[in-house]
Amino acid sequence: MRRNRLAIMAVAIGLLVTCLATSGCMFTKVTSMFSVDPEDEHGFQIPQGSTIYHWANGITEVYGPDNQRILITKDSLVNYSHPTPQPAPGTSSPPRSPSPTSHGYQVPNNSTIDSSEGDTIIRVYSADGTLILTVIERPEEFPLVSLGIFYVPLPGAPHTP
Repeated sequence: MRRNRLAIMAVAIGLLVTCLATSGCMFTKVTSMFSVDPEDEHGFQIPQGSTIYHWANGITEVYGPDNQRILITKDSLVNYSHPTPQPAPGTSSPPRSPSPTSHGYQVPNNSTIDSSEGDTIIRVYSADGTLILTVIERPEEFPLVSLGIFYVPLPGAPHTP
């Protein structure tokens, strides 16, 4: 039994070392809302045209407009929770709890939000109609082993775009 545990630990450490050496498998600490607004001095800047994926297990991936992953974070590493709008007075909906920083977005004034595909895909367009942000809620869990601020992707981990 002890040999099995040691073997598993050795494999996990080997995977982590390999991962860190090749792609830096370290979660990014998100310290403010994601921003595609070039005028925003306080947001966590990501390029316009980025896509954000929120996974059911609290993992958030951000891909740039070139479909290259910019970062991966987990909700427990965010700096603070931002307020989430409460339901309208007189409705029977329960109050929503604050959502993590990784679920907040700063967009330029006069942006248009298209949520015609329900709560799973939201697209944000600039005033001139250019797609500047896509947010996708994934119902499945991102396959990884979380080791504090590090992670090891499991076999079959998707390349999302």
